[in-house]
Amino acid sequence: MMDPILFVMGVLVLLQTSPNLAMSQSGDGAVRVNFCCPDEEILRLRKVGDNLPKGTIQAECVRKKGAKNILEGMEISVLDRKNNQTQVKRTLAKLGNKMPKCGRGLKITRLHTNLYANATSQFYPYGSGYVRILTDGSHVRLLTDGFTVAFDMSSIIRPAEKVDTEDYCLADTWETDNGDSFDDDNEILALSCDPCLEEVLCYFARIFFNGLTGRRRLLIGGDVRQGVLFDNIVRIGDKNGDNEVNFEEFESKIVEYLKIAFNILDRDNDGSIDEVLTNEAIKEYSLEFFEQILNNAVEYFDSNGDKSISTDDFISVLRFNDRNEDGEVTIYELIGMSLINLPAPLYTAYTLLDEDQDEKLTVDEMLGFLRRTFTIIDKSGDCNINLEEIVTALGASNLKEDFQLGIQLIGQQYITLAKYYVDGFIAKADTNKDTKVTLEEIVKFADFSFIDKSIQIAPSMADPNGPTFAYLTGGNRYTRRGSWRKDGDRAVVVWLTTLNTFLDNPVYQSAPAQCGLAGAQ
Repeated sequence: MMDPILFVMGVLVLLQTSPNLAMSQSGDGAVRVNFCCPDEEILRLRKVGDNLPKGTIQAECVRKKGAKNILEGMEISVLDRKNNQTQVKRTLAKLGNKMPKCGRGLKITRLHTNLYANATSQFYPYGSGYVRILTDGSHVRLLTDGFTVAFDMSSIIRPAEKVDTEDYCLADTWETDNGDSFDDDNEILALSCDPCLEEVLCYFARIFFNGLTGRRRLLIGGDVRQGVLFDNIVRIGDKNGDNEVNFEEFESKIVEYLKIAFNILDRDNDGSIDEVLTNEAIKEYSLEFFEQILNNAVEYFDSNGDKSISTDDFISVLRFNDRNEDGEVTIYELIGMSLINLPAPLYTAYTLLDEDQDEKLTVDEMLGFLRRTFTIIDKSGDCNINLEEIVTALGASNLKEDFQLGIQLIGQQYITLAKYYVDGFIAKADTNKDTKVTLEEIVKFADFSFIDKSIQIAPSMADPNGPTFAYLTGGNRYTRRGSWRKDGDRAVVVWLTTLNTFLDNPVYQSAPAQCGLAGAQ
């Protein structure tokens, strides 16, 4: 039979930062809290699967004859914050019977109620590490995956959020759906809802963040174990200047990026992106959209803060390419040849990008190149480009008709797929059904079933059309045996010739387009 302790601990959602769990204290010194279940009922923890992740735990109160809540009058130890954090003893009193209503975000925390003279510990499996609960006579310490959180009996684990008295409950006795029961005088359960687990953006952001940080649950600037790309996350995400990024700061940066994209899509500035439900919004992309991508990419990769991208930004990774050991890595040292020895179209592209040939691509240089390229494609002059304009511009640069057809087919595949996903997402995100989709509705999007369905579809339908892609890259499966190399060389010649003609456009020698961010200045 499954060990009941292991079962319960295996489903605890224990996070790594500790806000205060509010307790209502009456005039007699009693601490008033909600009890999860009334007398004659017991808390049951059960696994559910319908429309929720496998193994998700939910709680309910079930009738059990003779069950009596012994929390009333129980003595606990709390910290008196008004008296130098002195430990004082209080008794629990019932505020009411109320259990938090959670979907997939039920959070269960075990709390010790007695104080031991000497520190003791218990170990339970949790993910790839352990949860260790220590009681040392002054407070309870929780060590999860190597990260330490100290809290007293008036605290509960929850990221950067105060848990009000109405939002949690306590239970002294509980059972699992396989019949195992618990009645430990030294432990009680605290039940609350973790909002992050109920929201798609927060949920996946946390998974990503935990994957980046491992057991520490923090990104620390300058940590040699992390590397330059992790340092860059700290540099752009650190909000309070402590040279660290916690999950709240990480999520805040993601929302910041989302807000930028939202404002671009909100063409009429009404606080809603219902515009994306039109075909044009999916088919057309503004210059500002590409400019914002470029600006934020530079912000992230610009490690030394000189508003440019160069090998200097990756010197910690490229130091082994520093052949003359002068502390700098030139492009020659990096690629093993002079740039002028590259194919002519590639060298031309570089000279148009790096206007002063100093081997640093500044923001202004890259924006100038982007705006001129956009001008060539934007034949309508409306500061938006679409697939048809891209194919037309490539055709004007002598791209062969069969290659134009291939670009059209692949591009249309992704436009159709994007339209399907966007329409579905907008319909689900519009929770108040006012045909308007606000930034808050997107951030709070909670329909995991739509995400699960999308994830199932994407691997098959989001792959490029294999034969078409192979044709464009010279890997045509229908080529006669022995002709693969010839077809590959042919494809390279086609693309380099097109690029050479495209870059020879006189627009690259003129002033850049005055729309997008430039037009707004």
